[in-house]
Amino acid sequence: MRRSGSKLLRYRSYCAMPWRNGGGVTLEIAREPARGEKFAWRLSLAQIDGSCDFSAYQGYRRAIVLVDGNVLQLRFRGHGRCSLSPAKRGARFDGDWQTRCVVPQGGCADLSLIVRKGSAAAPACVVRSPTLLRIGSTRRLVLPKDLYAALFVIDGSVAVTGPIGARSRFLRTLDTFLLTPGPRCTLTLRNLGEQPAQLALLRWLPGRE
Repeated sequence: MRRSGSKLLRYRSYCAMPWRNGGGVTLEIAREPARGEKFAWRLSLAQIDGSCDFSAYQGYRRAIVLVDGNVLQLRFRGHGRCSLSPAKRGARFDGDWQTRCVVPQGGCADLSLIVRKGSAAAPACVVRSPTLLRIGSTRRLVLPKDLYAALFVIDGSVAVTGPIGARSRFLRTLDTFLLTPGPRCTLTLRNLGEQPAQLALLRWLPGRE
């Protein structure tokens, strides 16, 4: 694969979509393909105002990141549970699992990634564990080859610069910087605020059908 480029996605450009189970609304950040009922992957931002069931996504893997709120509890029927907080923001799980979320300390917002597993005969999908980045001044970030990557700003603002000569992109809270698969890539992240910026990093590759 060749890295075909990157895209800065502003929060104001996200598209509101109903949950599959009708239980809420999500802001769709990006997906492939851009239209149609089926997708290879989808990245979205959802507000959770009360305890509810997650939509089922059979044949997909999921990763979520708590971006706002104090506690988000996930209960997987037959597969245990986990609790997300500012100290532990990310989790991965199977889209087939019956999942219920509980918000004991008030509403939350989460960044959601849903990735197609693909067929048994094709290469398996890749969904890396979500990573939290805290940028105090400047930090270099090396992204592996042949994976999608998304930098989502939880709080603060940063400048993102690629190889020498590339222009900087400026991201604010709730903006996303999306990179498509290609060669290994090195980014420089520079904090633009007085307080450290917090970003979530997601990396993935959908399986083939």
